[in-house]
Amino acid sequence: MTNTEKAVLQLRFKGTDDKVHTFSFPKAVAGLTTETIAEAMNTIGTLNLFDRKGVTLYVTAISGAYVKTITQALYTA
Repeated sequence: MTNTEKAVLQLRFKGTDDKVHTFSFPKAVAGLTTETIAEAMNTIGTLNLFDRKGVTLYVTAISGAYVKTITQALYTA
């Protein structure tokens, strides 16, 4: 069986509903600096671009991280 690994850049924000919302980039550039991520997240938060049912989703930056997922196939029919 083979393992597949993929990395996704996940940016987490608090919305106007005080809930955490995640913005994922599956094809993000690897190795971005903390400063670059922080600046981008703060810019996204000020633009108020994403609204769903009266809730602005990405307002306050919480965290940014590269998340790696390893999938190990155990059975394939």
